[in-house]
Amino acid sequence: MKINPYDPCVFNKEVNGNQLTVTLHVDDLKISHVDSFEVTKLIRYLEKIYGKVVVHRGKVHDYLGMDLDFSDEGYLQVGMFKYTDNLIDEFPEELGATAKTPASDNLFKVRDEAEAKFLPEEQAVVFHSFTASLLFLSQRARRDIQTAVSFLTTRVKRPDEDDWLKLRRVLRYLKGTRRLKLRLKIDNLDFSLGWLTHHTECIAICEDTQERG
Repeated sequence: MKINPYDPCVFNKEVNGNQLTVTLHVDDLKISHVDSFEVTKLIRYLEKIYGKVVVHRGKVHDYLGMDLDFSDEGYLQVGMFKYTDNLIDEFPEELGATAKTPASDNLFKVRDEAEAKFLPEEQAVVFHSFTASLLFLSQRARRDIQTAVSFLTTRVKRPDEDDWLKLRRVLRYLKGTRRLKLRLKIDNLDFSLGWLTHHTECIAICEDTQERG
């Protein structure tokens, strides 16, 4: 198998005129080929070397809090419903009404230290924990909250009451959009296009991949 020149955790091999792909994450593998028998052959080969391995087959997989759905040909849908629900349920305050956007127009406004009311240590720890959890979510399934969460990560060392309200705003937005999925499609290797979808709701996310190949 040949290592992908852009990602050393991706291996490819042409088998019977079609590409066999293996991706690695720590000690887990994702194997794909148009012919399921070729996947079985590789699994059997690995078992001869490492012994019995745990195998999950199909088009929907639960992995690291993500629901990876390959059911719709040509697309990957990534949902993190349980993870999002847990964040909303575990927040120590009532969130109240939902918000239409992850942040208001004062997201990047920061008070002078003389005016700011900084959070007590216990509350600051909660702020840090939820911000880290939101960062995990934003990088995997909820690209729509990335800007707000990126700002919150700059405030974890000494958050104030304004930062707490901005954290609540993100969670209130998630409360109203908790069933959005990231829907990915690649038309060519230079440009990827993704949507956050929930029935008729659609948020387009475009990313130029030419610089990274």
